[in-house]
Amino acid sequence: MKFLFQKKYLPWILKIILTVLFLYFVNRTIPKEEFSSIVAALCWPTMVVAFLLSIAGLYFQVKRWEIILRFQEFFVGKQIPLKTILWGNLLAFITPGRIGELFRGLMVSKTRKADALFAVVIDKLFIIFTVLLFGLLGIVLLYWHYNLSISKEIKIFVIIAGIVCTGGVGILFSGKIINRNHTVVGQVLRLLKNIPRLLNPAGRRAMMYSMLAHLCLCLQSAILLNMFGAINLAKGIVSAALAYGVMPFLSFTIGNMGVREGALGFFLRYLNANHSSTLSLESIAFGTSISILAMNLLLPALGGLIWYFLDNDQTTTIQS
Repeated sequence: MKFLFQKKYLPWILKIILTVLFLYFVNRTIPKEEFSSIVAALCWPTMVVAFLLSIAGLYFQVKRWEIILRFQEFFVGKQIPLKTILWGNLLAFITPGRIGELFRGLMVSKTRKADALFAVVIDKLFIIFTVLLFGLLGIVLLYWHYNLSISKEIKIFVIIAGIVCTGGVGILFSGKIINRNHTVVGQVLRLLKNIPRLLNPAGRRAMMYSMLAHLCLCLQSAILLNMFGAINLAKGIVSAALAYGVMPFLSFTIGNMGVREGALGFFLRYLNANHSSTLSLESIAFGTSISILAMNLLLPALGGLIWYFLDNDQTTTIQS
């Protein structure tokens, strides 16, 4: 057992412990008898539709990733973007804070590792921007369409998120804390130089694919919420948009387990999403979260693992 306390294993152990504790904390109020009701609530035609939305979302992610790779002059075919996206899902699932997903770019090129990593960072920034944009739109709908006052918790979160984002940028460009010649700062400056390229047709297509991918995720979540008993589909979409807008700042558990259902449950209650089943909102959020985890992370991760071991053709890795 001594090896478990070695430094390299501690982040993994802490991640597992934190995930288990957070899962218990968020879902502790779900009555035991409702777990069987969650399984009974599964509607296979609805699950098929949700799975098709998962595939559509994956397709749009791959198209965005392909455009970004071409931005960085990686002239890839059709297989590499899909394979690296699937492999990235596996790395995201098994590493603390999804940090491993950054290394999916290493499968793109062994000779241009820095450029491949930079491409992944751009891809992640597309995702974060899209998620936050949908979250802000959700807040606008809360106020203007549903006539709900913005709660103290949401106000505090928006303020903290703004401080964190602004502070992070300030630190990067401050010569006092981080040297302007530091590698990280250099990559940020490189990123800023690439921003005008987002305004060209390819950049606009990448943003369109990013928004379509997230729209598929929000619609999939709303359909699953509806399947488990949250009857208002529109409120389900808004709840999902708000929940995913929160999650980038709370990504500290494996596969966002606990965080996802906690965020979904919070916004379902906040929107007063009436439900048509005997399941509690906590159970509805839990069932939806587990379904999303299986469709959007576990299955792609398994696909990436299988593809990685079955593909013995080393020429598929680009050496540009």
